[in-house]
Amino acid sequence: MGRLMDRIGLRDYLANHSDQIRQYGERLRQPAVGVLRSVAEGVFGLTTVIVLAYLMVLEAPRMTGAALARAGEARGERWRRVGREISRTVTGYLTGNLLISLICGLLTFVVLLLTGVPFAAVIALLVAIADLIPLVGATIGAIIAIGAGFLHSTTAGIIVLVFFVIYQQIENHLLQPVILSRSVRLDPLTVLISVLLAAELAGLVGALLAIPAAGIVRILLREYAPRRHTPPPPQPTP
Repeated sequence: MGRLMDRIGLRDYLANHSDQIRQYGERLRQPAVGVLRSVAEGVFGLTTVIVLAYLMVLEAPRMTGAALARAGEARGERWRRVGREISRTVTGYLTGNLLISLICGLLTFVVLLLTGVPFAAVIALLVAIADLIPLVGATIGAIIAIGAGFLHSTTAGIIVLVFFVIYQQIENHLLQPVILSRSVRLDPLTVLISVLLAAELAGLVGALLAIPAAGIVRILLREYAPRRHTPPPPQPTP
């Protein structure tokens, strides 16, 4: 190997350009280190979430019981009632959001199947997953489905485009307010206004948390807001 390196001049090249080779190695190592760091952080984050979820489920009854016991009987019963209402609100929001995504995925599958777009089930599943994001989720899913439609044929792409333009209006102004108002127990106008305001103030995270946050605020106001006592009507004098 040494004689071969001398014959082709590789040894001299390495000796004369050692600094440049070292710089190339460092440049190549940086992306690899970044990828490995991202993978390690993802695995660590996923493991942490799983462990925390397990510990919370395991220790939640004991911690809740201890807190309620310290609060006293009357206050503990009130806290228990508020906790049940908040849990019902969050569960209702998740259930309603899943129902809306299921409707979007099924309708997308039917449209793609009728237009002959290949892999209709896979595309519809991606659209349903993207639709879990309020307001912008249907748009993200629509881009995927419309792109697949145009790749298949121009006619299919136009049909899918028209479908999503109509469906987004129906979902944003009918399905979401009606379904989420029943599952979260808020009126449709409050649902729509809370989502629009939260999306404007806090972006995507605000849109995700707007409806359950509005439900929780309603529960807290109902339980802890000062109530105005109306005086009893005056008794007629004999």
